[in-house]
Amino acid sequence: MQQHALRTAMTLYEGGTLDLPTAATRAGVSEDRLRRAVRRAGGSVPTPDVDAGRVAVGAD
Repeated sequence: MQQHALRTAMTLYEGGTLDLPTAATRAGVSEDRLRRAVRRAGGSVPTPDVDAGRVAVGAD
């Protein structure tokens, strides 16, 4: 695991760009590990309601 990948995944997860499974996979860590890292860094973990409300968009 590289710190840069973890930090990037944390930021994208917190901001709602990536969901938890995708962010954890990209960082090379478990979902639980990513969630703990976000909390330890003082960030907020999105609630399941927030994750469920995401809309997939595509670009040309």
